[in-house]
Amino acid sequence: MKKGWTGVSLVFFVLFLVLAGQDKSKKVYELIYEDIQVLKKQLIAVEEKQNRDAAEIRLLKEQLRELQNQVRALQRDHAGLQEGIKSIPSHYQFLLDKIDQMNFVLARISEDLLVLKGAPAQPSTPVPVPAGEQPVPGEKKAPDQKKETPAAGPKPAGPPLALSPQDLYNTAYADYLQGNFDLAIDGFKIYRDNFPESPLADNALYWIGECYFSQRNFEAAIEQFNDLILNYPQSDKIAATYLKKGFALAELGRKEEAVMVLKLLMGKYPLEEEARIAQAKIKDLVSKNERYQ
Repeated sequence: MKKGWTGVSLVFFVLFLVLAGQDKSKKVYELIYEDIQVLKKQLIAVEEKQNRDAAEIRLLKEQLRELQNQVRALQRDHAGLQEGIKSIPSHYQFLLDKIDQMNFVLARISEDLLVLKGAPAQPSTPVPVPAGEQPVPGEKKAPDQKKETPAAGPKPAGPPLALSPQDLYNTAYADYLQGNFDLAIDGFKIYRDNFPESPLADNALYWIGECYFSQRNFEAAIEQFNDLILNYPQSDKIAATYLKKGFALAELGRKEEAVMVLKLLMGKYPLEEEARIAQAKIKDLVSKNERYQ
């Protein structure tokens, strides 16, 4: 009887172990399942974050492309602006050439009108003057080919002229050479007032400025030089005019303006002798300025 109970107990014990093992395995499976669910949720969260990051990356790429397009557009605009700036000097030179042509045509027309209206000059004793105008230092010799045609028609108000236009001009120039600057100024002014269309009218204006310069009346000289630059841009005295204007400004202590005018002369007339003189004057002004600083 005791052996029977022992066998039954053994059976129950084995069953208990089996049932306990099944329950334990079940709990293990449940834990694994729960871990899997947690991993799935984490994976979903990671995928969602990746999707958001990818969307942001796409947006950034689009913005970058837009910025690149804007940069390229700005570069094109800048290049176009640079080309436009480069073309300005050529357009400016084109306009200057056109103005030069118009001034030349007007000068020829004026000469033709003087010839058509001309009358024989009154006989007079010519004033002895050197064959060619002798320029002061730093100035070109005036060309000899200019000849004055006697004026005709009604004369301006004032006393009648006893000299021909050429004799009047030569007399004034002789006064300049002899240092009679006031007489020379009066003579050149009378010449220019009575013969404003003459080919020598610009020369008369230049020599008025030279007379004032010799008298150290630099403000008056600059005024005459400005008048010549404005009204006779094609004068054969234009380079000398810029040069003496720069000298006059330097004498007044306006060195920056003087350097600017002399540089303008060098840029407009680089092959003229006055350009070489202007370059030397600029160096002198700059070196003096550096010594006093």
